[in-house]
Amino acid sequence: MACSRLDAVVLGLVLLCAGCSSGSGASAKPSPSAGPHVDTVAAKPGTIHPTLQIAGVITPYRQVGIAADLSEPIGDVDVQEGDHVHVGQALAHLIMDDLEAQLASAQRTTAEDVARYAQAAYQTNATNAQDAAAIRSAQDTLHQAHVSLDGATTDLKRYQALEDQGYMAAQTVDQQRTTVAADAAAVSTAQAALNQAVANARANGRGNNAGVQQAELQSAQAAADAAQATVEQLRREIGRAAIVSPLDGVVDAVNANPGEYPSGRQLFTIEQISSVYALLPTSTAQVVQIQNGAVVALTTSASTRKDSGKVVAVLDALQPGTTNFTVKVLVPNADGHLHAGMPVTGTVALPPVSGIEIPITAFIDDTHDGVYTVNDDLVSTTKVQEVKDDGTNAIVTGLSSGATIVANVDETDVGNGDRVNTGAETGPEAGATSNHK
Repeated sequence: MACSRLDAVVLGLVLLCAGCSSGSGASAKPSPSAGPHVDTVAAKPGTIHPTLQIAGVITPYRQVGIAADLSEPIGDVDVQEGDHVHVGQALAHLIMDDLEAQLASAQRTTAEDVARYAQAAYQTNATNAQDAAAIRSAQDTLHQAHVSLDGATTDLKRYQALEDQGYMAAQTVDQQRTTVAADAAAVSTAQAALNQAVANARANGRGNNAGVQQAELQSAQAAADAAQATVEQLRREIGRAAIVSPLDGVVDAVNANPGEYPSGRQLFTIEQISSVYALLPTSTAQVVQIQNGAVVALTTSASTRKDSGKVVAVLDALQPGTTNFTVKVLVPNADGHLHAGMPVTGTVALPPVSGIEIPITAFIDDTHDGVYTVNDDLVSTTKVQEVKDDGTNAIVTGLSSGATIVANVDETDVGNGDRVNTGAETGPEAGATSNHK
């Protein structure tokens, strides 16, 4: 009987211990030796598209100053500051009374000079015609004198032959000799007359030859041309009485009032803003990363609107020894919402970079020269060198593809040599999930 009660007590204790053991196992937690849970990520080959943010200012595409080179007074001003103008639109008009009177006088002078030239041309042609007629008459006279001389000379020879034979009287032969001499003198006179006619024609001018008549004709032509040039000049000046805009843009400044004399000063300033430039000052370290043609996103503090442009020039520092480079970005501005002087922030797209890619949250500190790698649940510090980042991910050297790293150092409390748990947690306190790949 005593043994039976003892066996029952022992059996009850065994059952009680078994129940306690079963309940304890249902709520068990991982062994502390496994370490805290951390999220990890595998370093892998990738490509990032980094950007560079630079603050700058908007400037107009072109700014043109307009002046009047005439000394006439201003009649009216047709625009005000801030007005939008188009190519050829009148900005102001000058009073042209004096120039119009000068034009009328110049036109009368031109008519007189043209008439004088016509008269000189007529006289020259008439003189040339007279000279030509005189030359032809002298040539005919000379020819006739030669014919008479030739006939008289032939008769003389015949008479002399008859005289030698006794058939011709000596007196008749002497008379023929006198006739030959007279005809020879007539030839000389006719030749002299022809020479004089030719000399007169050359003196008066004929064709391209220089001469008195030709010189007078050229002088009249020059006077007529000069008068016509004066008329044309006055017409052009009167045409400039309307001061017009050379481009589409906005009137930035007006320095003109009716009744004033321009005196060559700048009257209007017009800005062309259908396209504008964003000037972004940069340092030496920044400028070497920027290429012509790079796309730039622009934002302003006054608006949430985003604009886009392209780098058209990277301007060197103007002063030796400084690092004040300027990136010049051309930005479309068809509706004119960007104004000169407006501050902007430009985000420049830099060339893509490829290599081993990791999240920037994996860097141990702001120097970006180290990460925590995990091998067999043990944390160790690994030195890396950042090549470039895009604000979310970075390309680094010093890591091999597939290396396991702590994904976000700021959200963990681990250090070099710590043991960690990279698997999924269990039980009531489980909540974080692993990014281990």
